[in-house]
Amino acid sequence: SSVREEGLVTSTTRVARTVLPTMSTARALASPPARSLAPGASTRRRCGTRARLVRGRSLKLLPRGPKLTKLTRPGPAAGVAAAAAAASDDDAASSVAETSDDEADADRRRREAEDKANLQDRLRTSMEAAARAEDFELAARLRDELNEALERDERHVAKRELAAAIAEERFEDAAALRDLVASLEPPPLPPPAEVPCHSDVTTEGVNVRVMSQYVASRSRPESGQYFFAYSVRITNRTEKIVQLRRRRWIITDGDERVEEVAGPGVVGQQPVLLPGQTFEYASACPLRTRTGTMEGTYTFAWLVATPAAELEEGDGEEGDGEGSEDGEKEEAAPKEEDARDMDEFSTALTFLREGEQSEFAVEIGLFGLNADAGASTQ
Repeated sequence: SSVREEGLVTSTTRVARTVLPTMSTARALASPPARSLAPGASTRRRCGTRARLVRGRSLKLLPRGPKLTKLTRPGPAAGVAAAAAAASDDDAASSVAETSDDEADADRRRREAEDKANLQDRLRTSMEAAARAEDFELAARLRDELNEALERDERHVAKRELAAAIAEERFEDAAALRDLVASLEPPPLPPPAEVPCHSDVTTEGVNVRVMSQYVASRSRPESGQYFFAYSVRITNRTEKIVQLRRRRWIITDGDERVEEVAGPGVVGQQPVLLPGQTFEYASACPLRTRTGTMEGTYTFAWLVATPAAELEEGDGEEGDGEGSEDGEKEEAAPKEEDARDMDEFSTALTFLREGEQSEFAVEIGLFGLNADAGASTQ
């Protein structure tokens, strides 16, 4: 069997009971002579244990097992530190739980307010449509349902009573009703997480890095005009040749208005990038709000390079066999010179054509436009 304690494992072995024939033998075992405690060399070699001599008989003793590590009880200082750590963890967990509960309650209140408003809008719209269609029975039923829905809306009832108190100049009641209406308002939405004014995304081995900056000198905040500049760096990290064909931007301002801009190339170009090559350009974006975001895609195509010399192979025309040998000799010298010039030109000339693979899209990662993140004086 095994005994496990505080991570320490020790082995125990059951020892057979020894029957002692006489009390003298028991006394001898209790107080053996000193010389009997020294086992013989042959006994040590044979069984590797200590032995005692008891009236001519030997009692084999088991080998000593490993020593148990002494277990120490933690002192007062360690106990205080552990208690403080546990209390700190409990406080942190409690704080997180309270925050989660508050957020859940705020979400619930916003959803309830939105559901009530949607129900009232549907009933009101349906009632007006029924009245225009002169289906007055249906219009009356929808009116009653709308009134019941409004009476169940505590915020609507409080606003109605507040308006009545103000009209009747019951200002003490109006003050209390004002506070009640404020307490019944759904909590505002939490502010959206701030989007960094840069992005770095790689798609199909093509890396696109963008950084934006607010240009204060070209902005008119009092007129709702905010001007942002952004720079783009495109790097071909593949082993192939690529060409940028088209662009597509999705621009969202702070009021969630979305605009899409698409067109061929960028800044009037459709750059071709060799392996490891980089293309950079700068552009700008006006907004009607202080903040916004941009994202989009570039459409690229794979290109294949073909040396002109390979295209010329097999394109030579054969003669018709007419003419004299003298004429052929006279024409041979200039033709050889032209061929040498063409070879030199063809060595440096390479044609690009679209590969068998189709076009592919490269992501432009989301980045922010923020007038409060720092401005350029340009």
